[in-house]
Amino acid sequence: KTSNMADDADEQDFETLPVVSFKGEILAAVKRFQIVIIIGETGSGKTTQIPQFFADDDLLGGKQIAVTQPRRIAAISVAQRVSDERHRTVGGEVGYTVRFDDKTSSKTKIKFMTDGILVRECLSDPTLSNYSIIMLDEAHERSLNTDILFGLLKAACKLRPDLKLIVTSATLNTDKFGPYFLGCPIIHVPGRVFPVDIYHSKTKQVMTASGPSNSS
Repeated sequence: KTSNMADDADEQDFETLPVVSFKGEILAAVKRFQIVIIIGETGSGKTTQIPQFFADDDLLGGKQIAVTQPRRIAAISVAQRVSDERHRTVGGEVGYTVRFDDKTSSKTKIKFMTDGILVRECLSDPTLSNYSIIMLDEAHERSLNTDILFGLLKAACKLRPDLKLIVTSATLNTDKFGPYFLGCPIIHVPGRVFPVDIYHSKTKQVMTASGPSNSS
């Protein structure tokens, strides 16, 4: 019973994420346009929820959605989070691929990976034939692999008109990336903020390696 209550609480939590209110707008844009930029502030839920929108709306057409992350720990942890939300185990419907570790199967629909993994897949398969949607997440971090992917994915979209590209970021410079991606639509999703209480100490606080100290 306690476990069920925890599951219900988690479900209520991600259902209140700001990006959920934009589900219809995002799906409509992806169906109409080949490339879409989504600016989602931190805490909006774009990384965990948007791939599920596509999978649940049957936009994959029997193929996969690839979701890139700039770091391997992010790819692994997000895959685990999405699997938990869908009450699945990692490696089934939701999986990940990072260097020296592949937790995917023939049943995998949502595949998280580092941007370096997708670069290598682009080099071996320029049309990315295994995927129907590519989601380039955290694009504002602008690593070398991410910048390479901007060019490779733009070329792949020209080769495959049916391939969808979603570029998501918290702080991407849309003035530059909008024209680069042929004036594609840009959707802005607000973040979620929490109240912060500020307390002022009456005595001088000196920070040490073990925490605050009252010594002068």
